Amino acid sequence: MHLCLGMRLRGEPALFDPEDLAFAAQFGVPGVKICGSDLISRETGNVLHAEDLERIIRQLEEFGIALSVVLLPQGRDTQYWNARLGRPEREQEALDVCETLRVIGEFGVPVVEWTWSVPDVFGSTRGTGRGGAGVRRFDYEAVREIPPVEPCEAMDADTMWERMLWFLRAIIPAAEQADLRLALHPHDPPCPWLRGEARIIGSIEGLQRLFEEVPSPANGLNFCQGTIAEMGVDVIEAIRLFGAQDRINHVHFRDVKGAVPFFDESFIDDGDTDMHAAMRAYSEVGYRYAMMPDHTPAVAGDTPYGHRGRAYALGYMRALMECYGP
Repeated sequence: MHLCLGMRLRGEPALFDPEDLAFAAQFGVPGVKICGSDLISRETGNVLHAEDLERIIRQLEEFGIALSVVLLPQGRDTQYWNARLGRPEREQEALDVCETLRVIGEFGVPVVEWTWSVPDVFGSTRGTGRGGAGVRRFDYEAVREIPPVEPCEAMDADTMWERMLWFLRAIIPAAEQADLRLALHPHDPPCPWLRGEARIIGSIEGLQRLFEEVPSPANGLNFCQGTIAEMGVDVIEAIRLFGAQDRINHVHFRDVKGAVPFFDESFIDDGDTDMHAAMRAYSEVGYRYAMMPDHTPAVAGDTPYGHRGRAYALGYMRALMECYGP
């Protein structure tokens, strides 16, 4: 396993901020994750083009950094939006994703993250953490009754399962052929319903069903520790459960205080999970891919990217890796 940072691409043509790459290199971070939406749009063909991926990989190589994860576009009306709604356009969208996977595989990127939701991460507010740091807060009671944006976006569990499994079965052969590992992010927040949508992968049982329905070795999980903790389950046991099945393909190493219906995100050393035991569990199950802090609290004097918060989390993670990592 290795440290990783998520970074956005800017400008035309899209590139990393060199200062962000210098930051990663100076902190000994060997990998980054990119958001596919920075390179993929319907205006440019709805697929990832090889020349765009090659350009950013060359920029990474100048800093001795590799591309560890590509996140498929997840926002409204992006690459496979109609597939979420079960519309006829999903046939072409699945082909677009398959082409994107083929291109990613050509460059040796090991993991592709994806999500499956219409409201996505909805309903969070700003709370206060240790020392007055700004943290994400979620109160289910405050958003429980908010309706979907459009009536067609309300989906029961059976509808959600049909549409998600159709899509996954359509793209999994391309992932296998490209030698890619898919990493599905669980529903965050993992409440039973959100804006009319049944949150079918907001539980351990839902995630286990996903792997039983599509048993391909390419079908795996972004084990977002914060989201798993938000479920109110034993995080360490969940690492062991999915790690033993070789289903953990990406990790967000972060923590929270509380669980649905109410939680706050926290500093990496200030939440409810035993992070030492978590790192030990990843080592024991043989986890071998990227591990990133994902969200960090907003601390005094920080930059918009959160360099100070990320540096704190990276140092904590590196120390744990040296204790328990391979």
